[in-house]
Amino acid sequence: GAIGAAIGAVPAVFTFGLSIPIFAMVGSGCGVVAGAALGGTAGLVGGGATGYGAYTKREAIGGTVAQTMTKVDECARYAKEAASSSASCVRARLVGGTGGTAD
Repeated sequence: GAIGAAIGAVPAVFTFGLSIPIFAMVGSGCGVVAGAALGGTAGLVGGGATGYGAYTKREAIGGTVAQTMTKVDECARYAKEAASSSASCVRARLVGGTGGTAD
């Protein structure tokens, strides 16, 4: 935008200053187009490189995911058993301490 406004200052004498904002808009538009093209290209190259890297290591990634899921499942089972055991212990103390029945 600033470069376009500077270029628009040259014909400003003949256009009574209206060329400055018009050239600023044209310059900004050129900047938007250039930025979108450069950003899109960088995203395409970066995404392609990431995809290629993940594809070449897919077996190792799959194995790691399987190991992680197994470990998470084991931890969940342990937590469930510990919570059940703790609840049974608390229930036994409450029933035994109040003289009530288990039902």
